[in-house]
Amino acid sequence: MNRPWFVAIVLAVSFCACKKATFDTDPPVQHNQPAIPVTIILDQNLPGYTIHHQFEGLSYETALLTESPGYLNENNTVLIQLIKNLGKGVLRIGGNSSDEIDWGGDDPGTDTLKRKLTKADIDRLAAFSKAIKWPVLFGLNLANNNAAQAVDEAHYVHNALQNNLYALQSGNEPDVFCFGPRPRTYKYQDYQREWNKYYTVIKRMVPGANFAGPDIDPFNTQWFSEFTRDEHQKVNLLDSHYYNYGPASDPAININNVLRPNKNMGEFLRGMDKIASAHNLPFRISEANSIWGRGKPGVSNTFASALWALDFMWSVAENNGQGVNFHGGGIRFVYTPINIDNGITTARPVYYAMLAFKYGAIGGKIIPARIVGRDESNNYSVHACVNADNSTSLTLINKEIGKDFSFTVQLSKTASIIKIARLNAPSITALNGVTFAGSTVNTDGVFTPAITEQYRTDQKSLVVTVPAGSAAVVVIK
Repeated sequence: MNRPWFVAIVLAVSFCACKKATFDTDPPVQHNQPAIPVTIILDQNLPGYTIHHQFEGLSYETALLTESPGYLNENNTVLIQLIKNLGKGVLRIGGNSSDEIDWGGDDPGTDTLKRKLTKADIDRLAAFSKAIKWPVLFGLNLANNNAAQAVDEAHYVHNALQNNLYALQSGNEPDVFCFGPRPRTYKYQDYQREWNKYYTVIKRMVPGANFAGPDIDPFNTQWFSEFTRDEHQKVNLLDSHYYNYGPASDPAININNVLRPNKNMGEFLRGMDKIASAHNLPFRISEANSIWGRGKPGVSNTFASALWALDFMWSVAENNGQGVNFHGGGIRFVYTPINIDNGITTARPVYYAMLAFKYGAIGGKIIPARIVGRDESNNYSVHACVNADNSTSLTLINKEIGKDFSFTVQLSKTASIIKIARLNAPSITALNGVTFAGSTVNTDGVFTPAITEQYRTDQKSLVVTVPAGSAAVVVIK
C-alpha cells in the first residue's frame, strides 16, 4: 500500500464545551477514511520503572572486527555520528562469530578466511568506543573451551577499553551448543562448569572486570533462572536474546510476523524481570531483531520492522529491562539498523525506531496507559512515560495496514503545549523514505528533527489521529 499520510489533530476539553485551540502551524488536512476511535486514560501521577539512560544499543559480530577493520573505526565519521544521534547506549560485540574466532594476540594467523582476533583489532574497537562514548559488552569464545586464551584476551580487552568495558560474557547462546561445538548431551551443568572456569581465571588476572551472562537463546527461561540462581553474586548484568520469529528461510514468514503481537513475548519478559529482580540484578536483551537468521528480505528491512522495533523497545522497558541491542552489520544482515553497502553507510528503518524511542522514552518513568473497551482485533500499541521536566510522552503505534485510529487521550493534568513527532514512510512495506519528526538522516549521518506539529491548549484531553502503518510520539507539557 502506498499513499500519502494525512493527519488530523483535534483538541477538546473533557466533560465540558469545546474550546478552540491555538495552532502554531496550519492544521493538517483531514483524511478521507474515517478513523476508528480509541479512548486512552493516562495516570500522570503514578510513575513506575525508569527507562534506563543507556537503553539504546547495537550488537555486532566479532567477525566485523577482523573482516572489516574500517567499520568500527574512529575514522568512520558517518557511523559515529549515527550512533551519537541515539544518545547514550551500549555497544555489544559477540554473536555466533565470537565462538568461532580464536584470540591471536599479536598474531592474526595464516588463515586469511578465518583470521584470529588481534590486539590491533581491540585497539581499534577501544578508539571507536571512545569516539561514540558507548561502553562495550564484549563476548569471549567459550566454544573452544580455552581458558588460557580467554584470560589473555580478557586482560588485553580490559586494559584497552578501561572504563569503556561494560562487561565480559563467555559464550554466545551456549544453550544451543548441543547442536554445534558440544555433544548432544550438553546441558546447563556442563555450561556452568565451563563458565566458572573462565570466570575464575579471568578474575584472578583481571579482578576489576565485570561479567554478564548467560547470553542465551530466546525464551529459555530455565537456563536464565538456573544461571541467575547459581551465579548472581558473580555478574553485574543478566542478558538474553530475542527474535520475534524465524528462521528467515521459512517461506511462510511474511510482513504479518512483525506486525502482529507475539503472545509469548510478554510472558518471556515478565519471567526475566521476576528472576532478575529477585536478586536485584538488571537484565538486558543483548541481541535482538525481527526474524532470526539475518532477517528476511521484504520483511526485516521494511518500515514494518521499524514499527515492530519501537513497540518491542517499549515492551522491554515496561518489564523493567535495562536495554535492547539490535543486531546487525553490513548488507548481509537484512535487519541491520545501520547498513553499509559499497562503502556508503545509511540508516535503515529500525534505526528510525531507535530515534523515536530516544525522543519519546529515554529517561522517563513509565505510567499506566489504560485503553477503554479495547477491541482486540485492532492492532495498535500505546505507551507512556513522565519526564524529568514534568512533561508526558505518549507513543502511539498503528500496525494496521488499512485502518486509521483516532486516539482520544484523557489526562490527569491540564496540558498547555502539545508537540507531535511522527514516524512515517511511503508505505508499511517501504524500504526507503522513512522519516521521523519530519526529517531523514543526512548523508553525513547528522539528524535534526523538524517537529512540524505544535499546538497550544489549556485542556485535559486531546485527540490524535494516527494513520495506518505509522507511529506518533506526542509530548505533552
